[in-house]
Amino acid sequence: MRISLPMLTAAFALVALPALAGPAETAFLAKLPGTWTGSGAITGGESGSVACTLTLTGSDKINFRGTCDAGQFGPQTYSGVLTYVDAARQYQARSNGQTVVGVKSGGGVVFTSKMKTVAGTGNSIMRLSASSIVIDVDIVRSDTGEKLKSHIVFKK
Repeated sequence: MRISLPMLTAAFALVALPALAGPAETAFLAKLPGTWTGSGAITGGESGSVACTLTLTGSDKINFRGTCDAGQFGPQTYSGVLTYVDAARQYQARSNGQTVVGVKSGGGVVFTSKMKTVAGTGNSIMRLSASSIVIDVDIVRSDTGEKLKSHIVFKK
């Protein structure tokens, strides 16, 4: 069975909202634009390596577009927007109609989400900083009950 890599794209479950970031939030977001490359692996009942490219553009509203190729699972594309919403005092990532709230942690932001897709259910954690993006996903396949994990590290 082919997986559409929901574990990767859900991590980017990030469509634009009005955003007015303060100086600290604007400074953080301004460090993100550029081209990021990522590599990692999917492990569990099905496994393989993952290679990704992610392009971030903008300043106070960061648009992103990326592709991940996981060998036997094939290439997958994703896109969305990262913002800081002043009224809500939170970072938000939006894609495919889903919003994930980010929490400041150290010098970065962590986005944690639960997901339910055709492939199964699971959890996704994206750690975003000016120097790296790390995505960890755990998913349980709905058809077999198999557990899959992915770990991908992006660098500029």
